[in-house]
Order: sequence, then C-alpha cells, then structure tokens
Amino acid sequence: MARRKGAPIDPLAGILWGAVGLVCWGTGDYLARFVAMRVGSLSTALLIQVLGLSVPLAFVLVYLVAGSLPDVDWRAVAVWAPLSAAFLGGGYASFYTGLQRGAVTIVSSASSAWLAVTVIVAVLLFGERVSAGQGLLLAMVLGGILMLSAHPSTRTGQSTGMLWGLGATVGLGMALAFLDQVTEAAGPMLAVLVVRALSTVPIAALMRTQGESLRLPSGGKALLLLSAVALLDAGGFVGFNLGVDAAPVSVVAPVASAHPVVTGGLAVLLLRERPRVLQWTGAAVTVAAVIALSAFTGG
Repeated sequence: MARRKGAPIDPLAGILWGAVGLVCWGTGDYLARFVAMRVGSLSTALLIQVLGLSVPLAFVLVYLVAGSLPDVDWRAVAVWAPLSAAFLGGGYASFYTGLQRGAVTIVSSASSAWLAVTVIVAVLLFGERVSAGQGLLLAMVLGGILMLSAHPSTRTGQSTGMLWGLGATVGLGMALAFLDQVTEAAGPMLAVLVVRALSTVPIAALMRTQGESLRLPSGGKALLLLSAVALLDAGGFVGFNLGVDAAPVSVVAPVASAHPVVTGGLAVLLLRERPRVLQWTGAAVTVAAVIALSAFTGG
C-alpha cells in the first residue's frame, strides 16, 4: 500500500532500506539523549525536525532539476500529511522526554513498538495483508520488544521512562502509518519533507502551552552533535520511506523497528546501562526474528 501506483514490488530493496533506517535511528536515538539533557526535550524535538529537513529537501531539489519528481496527488497529501505530522510531533516530544528522564535502553525499546501500531493500522484501515509466516515473525519481533521492556527499572535502579516510551509508540506508530499514505500520493522524499515540516507545528504548540522558549545548544561540539542527530534521524525516515516505496510496510517496519538493539548496545557499552537478563533475551529474539524475516521475504 505504500508504493506509488504502478511501482514494482522489491522485497529485498525494502529490507535493505529498512536496515538503513535501523542504523540511522539506532545511532541517532543514542546521541539525542545528550542533546535533550542540554536543551530540553521539546527544543530537541523541534530543532531535530527543522534541521532534518535538509536531507529530504536535497533529494527533492535534485529530482526537480532532473525532472524526475513523481506526479503528486495533492488531495491525498492534504488529508494524510497533517494527520501524520500531528502524531509525529507528539511522538517525538514524548520520546525525547523519555530519553532525557529515563534509561535509553528501555525507552528506545518501548517506543520501537510503534511497529505494532503501524501494522495494525495498515491492516485495519488500509487493507494490507500479511502471510502466516510473516505474522509469526512479526509476533516474534513484538515478543522480543515486550521482553526488552518488561521491567520497570534497570538492575541499577535507574528510572525506565516507560510511560514516555509508550506515548512515543502510539504517536510514531500512527504517524508512520499515515506517512505511508503520503508516500503513495507524493513519493518518498516529498512525503518526508512535507510531514516533517508540518510536525514542527504541534511541537511549537506544546512549547507554547508549557511556557517554554526555544533553547539552542552552546558551543561548537554541541551544535555538531545536534546536526549529527538531525541528519541521522532524517536518514532513518528516508531509508524507511524508500523501503515502503519498494515493498509493503509489513516487510520494512519490522526491520527498521529493531533499532533499539543499536541504541541499547551503545547505551550498555558507553553509558554502562545494565539491562536485566529478560531484556537481553528480548534483544536476541528481536535480532533473530528480523534476520529470519529478511530471509523469509527475500526468498
């Protein structure tokens, strides 16, 4: 359902682009914690959305110059883009609040359950189908995520930020399901550009209701860190959207949703976070299910 009309189905390309999303989001989420701790979660969300516009904008400009920008169904864009943007802004605000206040390993794992929301919406509202084998592997991915997120604290007693992670799950899951519709109407790059630009509106509204002003990181290193997070986050969306332009969202989403494995690994190695045994088990199940799904689909 995410592919532009008439576009061929290429499951392997969908898996590979999903893996790009996995690496970009996994690394960017880890680095975003440090930005949020410096300037706050809402300023982080707004700055990353604005700076991240540079990646899809560059693609759109190249397509315009080359005369290869796809035909756009502006009516569909007008319906689905604002919906996607509203949920995206709320999801990002919740996610960065969780990274600021909780454990990176737990928040990233809980929020990655957006997969469940996205696929459920795809099936219930947009008529997408999954085979029995894909359904089983999806269940394994979800089971791994649940195990990753099962405990309210880490072994060191650190607050998990679970509620913020669950808020991000709903926001991001709905946003990506509707973004899929924008992609079908406008192509992957223009869809990402429009939705990310519009998502700044609900974030700015949240800042106003809470009486917050925009805060910028001070120092060259802090600005470089912010830029890196924005580019990685945008790169994740570009990878995901190119994936769903080539294959069904039910193929791409499970691959991209494994990004907590990257984030959690960095948090364990560099922040010395200590997941519980069940959380380690969840990471293993998630990775195994993603590999199996890739082999299953590619075959």
